[in-house]
Amino acid sequence: MSLSLSLALPFIASALLQAPPPAVPADSGISGRGAPAVTIPRLEAETRVDGVLDEAVWAQAVRLTGFSQYQPVDGRPAEERTEVLVWYDPTAIHFGILAHDRQPGAVRATLADRDNVDNDDNVTIYLDTFDDRRRAYFFTVNPLGVQQDGVRSEGAGSASNMNSGNVDESPDFLWQSKGRRTPEGYVVEVRIPFKSLRYPGGGAQRWGINVVRVTQRTGYQDTWTDVRRANASFLAQAGALVGLHDLRAGLVTEVQPFVTATSQGARLDDGTFDRAAIDPSAGVNLKLGLTNMALDATWNPDFSQVEADAGVVTVNERFALFFPERRPFFLEGIELFATPNNLIYTRQVADPVAGVKFTGKFGRVGIAHLTAVDNVPGEVTDPRTGTPRGAPDALFNAVRLRSDLGTNSTAGVTFTDRRAGGAANTVAEADVRYVFGKLYFLQGQLGQSWTRDSTGGALRRDPIWEAQFDRTGRAWGFNYTVTGIGPDFETRTGFLPRVGTVNAHGMNRLSWYGARGAFVEGLTLFFGPTRLWRYDDFLHRSPIEGDESMDASLNLRGGWRVRGHAERSFVVFDSTEYAGYTLDGATPYAFPERLDNAFTGSLSVTTPTYRGFDASASVSGGEVAIFPEASEGRQLRLSGSLRVRPTRQVRTAFDLVVDRLTRRRDGSEFARTIIPRVRAEYQPSRALFFRVIGEFQSQRRAALVDAMSGAPLVVGGVASAPTTSSRLRFDWLASYTPTPGTVAFFGYTSSLTGPDAFTIRGLQRANDGFFVKLAYLFRQ
Repeated sequence: MSLSLSLALPFIASALLQAPPPAVPADSGISGRGAPAVTIPRLEAETRVDGVLDEAVWAQAVRLTGFSQYQPVDGRPAEERTEVLVWYDPTAIHFGILAHDRQPGAVRATLADRDNVDNDDNVTIYLDTFDDRRRAYFFTVNPLGVQQDGVRSEGAGSASNMNSGNVDESPDFLWQSKGRRTPEGYVVEVRIPFKSLRYPGGGAQRWGINVVRVTQRTGYQDTWTDVRRANASFLAQAGALVGLHDLRAGLVTEVQPFVTATSQGARLDDGTFDRAAIDPSAGVNLKLGLTNMALDATWNPDFSQVEADAGVVTVNERFALFFPERRPFFLEGIELFATPNNLIYTRQVADPVAGVKFTGKFGRVGIAHLTAVDNVPGEVTDPRTGTPRGAPDALFNAVRLRSDLGTNSTAGVTFTDRRAGGAANTVAEADVRYVFGKLYFLQGQLGQSWTRDSTGGALRRDPIWEAQFDRTGRAWGFNYTVTGIGPDFETRTGFLPRVGTVNAHGMNRLSWYGARGAFVEGLTLFFGPTRLWRYDDFLHRSPIEGDESMDASLNLRGGWRVRGHAERSFVVFDSTEYAGYTLDGATPYAFPERLDNAFTGSLSVTTPTYRGFDASASVSGGEVAIFPEASEGRQLRLSGSLRVRPTRQVRTAFDLVVDRLTRRRDGSEFARTIIPRVRAEYQPSRALFFRVIGEFQSQRRAALVDAMSGAPLVVGGVASAPTTSSRLRFDWLASYTPTPGTVAFFGYTSSLTGPDAFTIRGLQRANDGFFVKLAYLFRQ
């Protein structure tokens, strides 16, 4: 921490010596250029959120105007005129959005489900309620007032996805919005209660603010302040709302009791299908919140409404795949758990019995703590008696502290612990992100794990560390990162698909911007090398994997996008992976040591978002390693997506992935996978929603053979055999959600499986399940 504080001293001194920008009084229109501080009026008035803006109070609101283009070219005046009216009463802040459009008939608007407005025209309000330029709530509306919300964080990995610095749409807040199309474009009215926000307690408030408008017809994004890409932070370029005072939020109390009922069915070994009795259950979620902190608790939580993860091609995949968190209890304040390298991954709590969580911010310090009891399925052997017994519940603990340093820098520490029976895993780490010169940041991480298995044995320990240097310039940028993870480093509360390596990655970016109205609006090139060493070989021996790659991204007028990728790679096959391989049950498998000069490429095209549809298609292929048999292969993958919106209430999506892997030696097929997926939604109103998803996943894989001679391989004493499989899955859901937290779900899911590939003949129902959930949110 001493290093972090010493790095931060120049920023702290600068902040103390610089006076804040002067507040701008309310007038007929305030341009966002220069990121002004705006005083908005406090008015004792009541309005009906109807999207009309005809009450007298709106004439007294501050008017934010003068938007600038951000995408595809920053710094230019916006093509379309946007005005945002702002005022507040003692209990809520109000926004009136007037989005003018020169082609009002081309405005994209559907009666979409919550958090599903990315294909519509939309406007996003960012509120940085702690004015720390590192974290902001966002509230997005389409022209009909359909809502999308969440949290944007700067300068951290994510507990919900794999990106550094992220927009997380998972949290849902209680707020009101209503919109309508007009002859000039569209108008939306928004009311955000202070009870739905966390902010510093007491005194006058200063909140960061920005507004982003997306016009699908052109593909352009406009911002109220003139945000530039040549900056390490988006939120640091926001304006401010000043003078907010006497906000009435009080103690927020939320109680959400719920009841569920499920009925599961499965095919037995004798071929009959058995359905279990209806299994009713009940539970409760609790929340106590002050302005700057919240305490959440849950007992017997139910996550039956979570949609199953989409199928992916795994036939040649070596490591675990990451899926984002979607479960409601874990989403409150999830951004405060974010760490470099995903050391907190709440999906590791698979079947929680109960949990408690505390999140908050005190001055410059953010605090997040989670404790959960996880039901671990299966049996374990008692090491004292040698007899089987039920697996013990696991105790999951995670604590994250992060402090703001200077203007945009941060320092954090993390402690996690998971214990089940005699097994224990503990991780501790510290990290710092130092931003300087607006364009640059340095990030470092150092941590260690301690692990002991339930069977006893020696305590295993190893470090994790990372160093990162980044430049975010308008025309030129780069990111250079080195990450080391010891072979005995383990996190049972996080997500690390691979350990025992040092990964060095260098990426450079060059960007070119077209003239106003040009056919080519922008071209961006990314290029650089990657090298991977075994942990103990770093700087002593050659890397075991690596590549040099280049990506080209082309934005064309009207919203068309073209992407290209080229790569040359190499890999050294790990001998430990093939220790049990033989040719005839006795002769060890003499597999090739490495694969060099493997060239691959891809090309994708994305259409503009038209009113009725949008689509994308990609093709990729080239030389790849076939890891199950340590041979060289040729891969061809085709994928496409078509989203159709025939009416405001109906949305459909069709996705297809076809993947074929052949051996270079003789052109024989090693594996083939096909995954078509259909999703259809009907939304008669904002609260009522119907959805059906169908996915067919089928693959075949040949028996493993010698990479040189083609002779059959024996693995673990068993001759390798070809495999084929097919699975057809359906998910049906009807939901009624008048407000977040108050829900009624009825769903059905069914999986059919069969031994043959690429046919639905012979499929038999393997399992299915009905579920019903009723929940009501009491809020005080």
